Amino acid sequence: MAELPARLGSIIPLVDARILQALESRRQRWTHLASATDELISAATALTSGGKRLRAVLASVGYASLNHRSADENRRARFMTSPQVISLGAALELYQASALIHDDVIDDAPTRRGQPATHIHLANLHQDSGWLGTAHSFGRSGALLLGDLMLSAAMEIMDEAAQVVADSNPSCAHEARAAFNAMTAEVAVGQYLDLRAEVLPLPALSEDPMTAGLRMERQALTVIIHKSARYSVTHPLVIGALLSGAIPYSPALSALSRFGEELGVAFQLRDDELGVFGDPKVTGKPAGGDLVEGKRTVLLAQAWRRTDDAGRELLRTVLGNSEATEAQVTSATELIEQCGAREELEERITDLTAAALRTLDGLRFALHPAADEDLRALTGLLADRRA
Repeated sequence: MAELPARLGSIIPLVDARILQALESRRQRWTHLASATDELISAATALTSGGKRLRAVLASVGYASLNHRSADENRRARFMTSPQVISLGAALELYQASALIHDDVIDDAPTRRGQPATHIHLANLHQDSGWLGTAHSFGRSGALLLGDLMLSAAMEIMDEAAQVVADSNPSCAHEARAAFNAMTAEVAVGQYLDLRAEVLPLPALSEDPMTAGLRMERQALTVIIHKSARYSVTHPLVIGALLSGAIPYSPALSALSRFGEELGVAFQLRDDELGVFGDPKVTGKPAGGDLVEGKRTVLLAQAWRRTDDAGRELLRTVLGNSEATEAQVTSATELIEQCGAREELEERITDLTAAALRTLDGLRFALHPAADEDLRALTGLLADRRA
C-alpha cells in the first residue's frame, strides 16, 4: 500500500504506543500469574505489531471532519492526536486483533501478516514445551481466549476514550460508546453469516448459472457489509465523528456513513481479489487461499455465472477443499481470470470508489477542507492496495 500523507502517518506511532501501553498494563495487572500472562501478552504483541492502523487513522479523520471546520491546521492536528482520539484508535485496533484471532481460528488459517496465526503460535508453544494433550487443541482454545482478552481490552479503552469527553459532553460520549458496541455485535453476526455461507451447498449444476450466480453475489455482499465493510471504514469514521460531537442521524453524518459503506465494500472486494490473486510475499497469505478456505465471495459468484459447466465443476472441486492440489488451485485461479470475473470485480471496485467520491463531493459543505483531502487520499489507498 502507498504511504499515508504525513499528517495521517503521524497518528500511527501514537496509536502503536497506546496499544503497547494497554498490553503492558495487562501484563502488570496479572504479574503474579507469571509465565501464563507473558505467553498471552507476547502472542498479542506479535499480532498487533506492524499493522497499517487504518481504522485508527479513519477514526482520527472522522473526529476532525465535521465539528472543527474553522480550525486552522495546527489546531486540527492537535484535535486529531488528542488523547481520546488516540485511545479510540487503539480500541479499534485491539478490537480488530480480537476479530482476526477468531477469524483465523474459524478459517484454520496458517498465517497472518506473513507470521504464524495466533492459534499456530500457541500450538507451537505447546509442542516446544512438551506439554500434555494435543498442540492443535491447545492452540485453538488459547487463541479463542486471547481473542476474548483483546475484546475486553478494546472495550475498556473505548470506555476511557468516552470518559475523556463525558464531563463536557455526556451525550456524545454515550453515542460513541453505543456505536462501538453496535459495531462489535454486527461483526459477530456478519462472521456467523460468513461461516454459514461456507457450509451451504453450492448450486446444482442443473440450476441456471446466471440466476445462481446473482443469488450468490447478493449473499456475498450481505456478508461483506455486516462482517467487514462497515467495521473497516464506516464505523471508525462515524464513531470518531460522534466522539467529537457530531449530531446522530444528521445529514452530514449520514453522508459520511454512506461514503464509508461505499468505500468499505470496495475495500473488501479488493481484499477478496487479493485472497485469490495476491502475492503471498506481500499479503502474507497463500495464493488462492480464499478458494481453499471456501470463501463465498463476490469474485466466486461472478466466476460461477461466467464460466461453463466444466469450470463450475473445477470450482466445486477446489472450494473449501484443504486437500486440493497446487495444480488444481492454480487452474481455478486461471479460470477466474480467463472467464472475466476478475475484470468484472475491478470494474465494481472502480464504480464503488467513484460513488464514494461523489458522496464526498456532496459532503464538502460540512467538512474541514483538509478532511476532504484526507478522505480522498484514503479512498485511493484503500481501494487500490496490494496487501
